[in-house]
Amino acid sequence: MSNTLASTTLPPLWVRIVHWINVFAFVTMLLSGWQIYNADPFWISSMPKMLALGGSLPGALQWHFAAMWILVGNGAIAIALLIVSGRLRTLYLSIRLRTLRAEIRQFIEAPLKHEHGQRNAVQKMTYLAVLLLLSMEVLSGLGMWKPVQFQVLTNFFGGYESTRRVHFVGMSSLGLFMLGHIVLAILSPQLLLAMLGIKPHAQTTTEKSK
Repeated sequence: MSNTLASTTLPPLWVRIVHWINVFAFVTMLLSGWQIYNADPFWISSMPKMLALGGSLPGALQWHFAAMWILVGNGAIAIALLIVSGRLRTLYLSIRLRTLRAEIRQFIEAPLKHEHGQRNAVQKMTYLAVLLLLSMEVLSGLGMWKPVQFQVLTNFFGGYESTRRVHFVGMSSLGLFMLGHIVLAILSPQLLLAMLGIKPHAQTTTEKSK
């Protein structure tokens, strides 16, 4: 009996470009954010200095704000392209309540099943939550950056110190998502190859029964 493993479909070029720009911007903001946090910690004594970016608070702020503009600009372009291409609706908003239970069960049974253009309800809700978390990070970041000019945002999050904690929780949640994303890439290397623009050739395996 022969079984042909179809090659993974490559995502559009613009998806790959904005994805890797977001990766660079997010990692830069995460590491520089650790350095900023170490200047005035509240829940954890300090983050590992070897992973902190900037060397000092002024240096970390420069990295953080530079990456912030990249993330916001690239994110705005990504959202616009998602809407125009219809991918926002098909990949994030097309959750059907009547099939939600079955799709959750399917995800539990096969959590690594993740194909471009074909996501179950759990994956759609996860990516939608990431978009909402990123939006919260931008808004809380603005509230900390300019607490007087954006005092409406700062007050919405409960004041400056509360805004810091909301920002920390959001960034930590996104960091956990990134770790899960990396694990998925390791366990499903064809997805990583696809995001790098490498299309795996179809493979054929033949099993002989005795």
